[in-house]
Amino acid sequence: MAKKKAPKKFPAARVPRKEPYSSQRLGVVVEHVREQATRLATLARAIDEAKVDGVVIDGHAMLLRGMNQIDNFIDNASRAVREAKMLKEGF
Repeated sequence: MAKKKAPKKFPAARVPRKEPYSSQRLGVVVEHVREQATRLATLARAIDEAKVDGVVIDGHAMLLRGMNQIDNFIDNASRAVREAKMLKEGF
């Protein structure tokens, strides 16, 4: 007897590749990153206070990919600001 095929799933709504950002919207992102940095600093302090040499944490690769994505976003945003500034100045 043949296996039953799984029902087709509807594709999830895709996030647009480009989104408009204002300084206020970016400020919200910056605040979120600050909160994450505070949590990471607290974690580092807890490791020091526990007097352990280190801990093995699942998700290391995910953290590195996330940091790379933030770097890429900053580069793309900087380029977009430069281009918008040049357009505004008439270049």
